[in-house]
Amino acid sequence: MIHLNTILAESKLKLNIPSDIKKIYKLFKKNGKQLFVVGGAVRDAILGKSPKDFDLATDAKPDEVLDIAKQGGFKTVEVGKSFGVVIVGGHEIATFRKDIGKGRRPTSVDYTDIRGDVQRRDLTINALFYDIGKSEIVDLVGGIKDLKKKQIKTVGNPKERFEEDPLRKLRALRFTGLLKGKMGVETWNALRDNPDLSGVSSERIRDEFVKGIKKSQSVPKYLKMILKLGMFGQVLPGLKINNRFSNTNDHIVTITNILKNNKWSTVQKKLNKLSYTNQEVKDIVHLLKMINYKEDDLLVMKKEEKNTNLTDNQVKMWANLSGKSNTVLKIWKFKLTISPQNAIKQGLKGKDIGDYILKKEKELFK
Repeated sequence: MIHLNTILAESKLKLNIPSDIKKIYKLFKKNGKQLFVVGGAVRDAILGKSPKDFDLATDAKPDEVLDIAKQGGFKTVEVGKSFGVVIVGGHEIATFRKDIGKGRRPTSVDYTDIRGDVQRRDLTINALFYDIGKSEIVDLVGGIKDLKKKQIKTVGNPKERFEEDPLRKLRALRFTGLLKGKMGVETWNALRDNPDLSGVSSERIRDEFVKGIKKSQSVPKYLKMILKLGMFGQVLPGLKINNRFSNTNDHIVTITNILKNNKWSTVQKKLNKLSYTNQEVKDIVHLLKMINYKEDDLLVMKKEEKNTNLTDNQVKMWANLSGKSNTVLKIWKFKLTISPQNAIKQGLKGKDIGDYILKKEKELFK
């Protein structure tokens, strides 16, 4: 095993390792191979959170990982094997590697050691390894110090890290919001000089943006960074941005508020192209329709409401933000009570039935 004299004095950490990972670790150790917990689980544990997912890193090559897993009877998935990744017992195990090429999926990989592997990672706070046997953090890039200072910095040269995968620009912003911290000067300058997200899929941009809203300690601060960098044109292209940002982690309400100055039909079309889910689009569009209410839309809106996943709390938040609180809440609380039978009793048929129902419901709504 490589001797690492860079472990900081404060690197002792009691990380609650799941029993199956302990078994996997013992198998690797028995075979003379290293196995570390890496990334988010280590970061979260330092922050006092209970990690949900455990990514693992090793000096064993993928075929060696498969052989070791077989010894323990663990189920394996080889989907990412060509990129040095094998899933063992539901846990992703990545061989120490250098990525060749750009983007989420490199052209190829070149295997290396832990010192080489750390250089391909995005942010110092995400480049921490946990030695399961020693219960110690292996910090080769000053990630512990940055985490304590709530400082977001790339591993190495920020320009190079961002060129490797431009999505890292949004990740840097997300983690700044998550920690309610500050960005390192060099990292911010690299973002400011080149905020371009070209080559990143709309789906990845959407996912990162939504995570940023959901996890930020200050949503306005997070959104103001995006605004200051001029990135909304790439995050929500072709749409007008309302920069009176709301401080809620509910991404449906927050995005609706950002887009309140657009026609709902335009928003619907754009969000569909930007890989938002059908349900997200329905919910956002319905909230927008509520502030552009016309009385002839009453029946249609109440029927569409049934297809949304909106809650009372979301509608109340939107009512407060929309500037049309009374209208929004009135529409939401209103219940349709006139049935076709009421119209038939009046001797009405065909189109007249619908006209009668709408007329009566509008009278009740007033």
